[in-house]
Amino acid sequence: MTRRINSRMSLLFSVSALRGRLTRALAISVFLIVASVAVFATISFVSKWGTSGTGNGQFFTPTGIAVDAGGNVYVVDGGQRGQKFDNNGVFQFSFGSPGSLPGQFILPNGIAVDSAGNIYVSENNDPTIRVSKFNSSGVFVTLFGGPYVGPSGVAVDSADNVYVLDGNGQRVRKYNSSGTHLLDWGSSGAGNGQFSFPQGIAVDSSNNVYVADTGNNRIQKFDAAGTYITQWGTSGSSDGQFTSPDGVSAALGYVYVADAGNNRIQRFSDTGTFIESFGSSGSGDGQFSGPQDLAADSAGNVFVADSGNDRIQKFSTAAVTVVANAGSDQTVECAGATTSVTLDGTASTGSGTLTYTWTEGATTLGTGATLLTALPTGTHTIKLTVSSSGGGSDDDDVIISIVDTQSPAINLNGANPMTVECHNAFSDPGATATDACAGDLTSSIVVTGSVNPNVVGGYTLTYTVSDGSHTTMVNRTVNVIDTIAPIITVNGTNPMTVECHTSFTDPGATANDGCAGSFPASASGTVDVNVPGTYTIVYNASDPSGNAASPMTRTVNVVDTTAPVITVNGNAPTLWSPNHKYQTFSVTDFVVSATDSCNTSLGVGSVVISKVTSDEFEDSGADGHTLNDIFLAADCKSVQLRAERDGNGDGRVYRITFTVTDASGNVGTATAIVTVPQSQDSGPAIDSGVHYTVTGSCP
Repeated sequence: MTRRINSRMSLLFSVSALRGRLTRALAISVFLIVASVAVFATISFVSKWGTSGTGNGQFFTPTGIAVDAGGNVYVVDGGQRGQKFDNNGVFQFSFGSPGSLPGQFILPNGIAVDSAGNIYVSENNDPTIRVSKFNSSGVFVTLFGGPYVGPSGVAVDSADNVYVLDGNGQRVRKYNSSGTHLLDWGSSGAGNGQFSFPQGIAVDSSNNVYVADTGNNRIQKFDAAGTYITQWGTSGSSDGQFTSPDGVSAALGYVYVADAGNNRIQRFSDTGTFIESFGSSGSGDGQFSGPQDLAADSAGNVFVADSGNDRIQKFSTAAVTVVANAGSDQTVECAGATTSVTLDGTASTGSGTLTYTWTEGATTLGTGATLLTALPTGTHTIKLTVSSSGGGSDDDDVIISIVDTQSPAINLNGANPMTVECHNAFSDPGATATDACAGDLTSSIVVTGSVNPNVVGGYTLTYTVSDGSHTTMVNRTVNVIDTIAPIITVNGTNPMTVECHTSFTDPGATANDGCAGSFPASASGTVDVNVPGTYTIVYNASDPSGNAASPMTRTVNVVDTTAPVITVNGNAPTLWSPNHKYQTFSVTDFVVSATDSCNTSLGVGSVVISKVTSDEFEDSGADGHTLNDIFLAADCKSVQLRAERDGNGDGRVYRITFTVTDASGNVGTATAIVTVPQSQDSGPAIDSGVHYTVTGSCP
């Protein structure tokens, strides 16, 4: 059995989803009656069992239900199996399993039990369009009867004849207990004896047959030979009307109908006279979500397959005597002019719908199984009257005593004990006083005792109040103490920055104390101004009472921001003649020293050539058409310069840039030049600006 629709609360049910994927889907609009309530006139809720799942005692959309002569209950569901329970819902065994082999189920939708305990289960899903027979132990016996177009229910009469409701075939097929076909009746339509995808079938003790003619929203009654007798019901939600009636059962002269679309059960005489309905949409006791089948037993019990809620609900038509129970007598402390008391009559019992009325003398206090009411001080005798919609009532008294046995309560404002710091002002935060009956007594509080906030010590304030009968005293302890530590303020900037090889003077720190005033804090820690790094000076202080201040720190950063100095010898070599040959120059040809105020390890060996430039293009057209005129060594310690120049120019100037980096990343630079004159007697080469650059890759 597939579940009805993806959402159980959908406003549109499909007959094909109501019971086993019928070939023809008949859409029936269903308007949920949200405002209705469960009505139990002579039928009362007894119990329920089942939760969602496929374990023993669980259900996955129960679709068919039956009872045997012993009152045992049989259920098939979308979990592709059947289960047997006793009359109180205790699990006995399961039978069948998922699949299409004999003895297995895909979409079981109906179930019946004969006098010998044999079980018949109908299915309607290709390829399992069939009725299966099991013995009383749940062991598969045989496939029964057929062929069928699409069976949707099964029932057994007192002679163990089997009636198969072939819903898709719009007919009833009757067999004897051996499976021999006896007769058929029914056809598609809305006339007497015709059907529109019927979903439920039942047989009464006189072997009359009742069919839930789902698509026509009615019940039809036939005799055992299939002769039409009568019908009742139209489409709607009023008494005696149906919206997709899905299951039917007959017992003790009554006919019960699972009115699935209206989420209720209706009870009729066996001639179709409406008697009562019960149930509403929901998941509470006596509420339903698309009930698809039901079964009534000979003891007056009605079992409902509450399909959308995955459970079975049990109801009874047996009358239960009304017994009122007003609960235990109560003694309640006075809470003012009136005191709230909860009256509880939920232990009362009885069948039908129970109503509860609470009275004191001639005064009605209210209604309901529980009632919150307000009573003045004193003793009250309250009567509970419980009446049943099925007839009968009962009374019970409960005695409620409202008493005043408590003294006033004093609540101190603020802390207790209180701590006052030396030399701070003290203000009594006071107190409030209340009494359960007398109310607010704050203005009646008397305070004795005093506090000197300038003298360390313990003091007691006493608060006293009376309600006329009871007196309450509460003490507050006030401790004047010096517990506040000084607060250290670091003078000057923090953090401080000091340049390497300069001087550092600590600005110090000041401690401030509420009692001791201001005084210098002591410092610990040193700063080495000759070594770059981060240094910490810690300041501490304690006041005369021994309260230690939280240490404060100053961060001193000794930094090196001065670049190293490269000293060159002033050499400016001249290359002649312009023979296009390389001449090598090293760092040491020009650099005589490299020094740094902090990084004393620097020297000439730390200097590299970072770039070399030429004031002429690499190939100017009149310089011999050579390339790579500047060739910088991989270690950046030397460079090869080609002796050439533009014959039409004013000479070539090579400029070498030297770089050295100290440990702090400061970079010092210097330059030197090498020239190639235009001619031997033309005078010095003239620097025409950078036209060609070679950059080194050394750090």
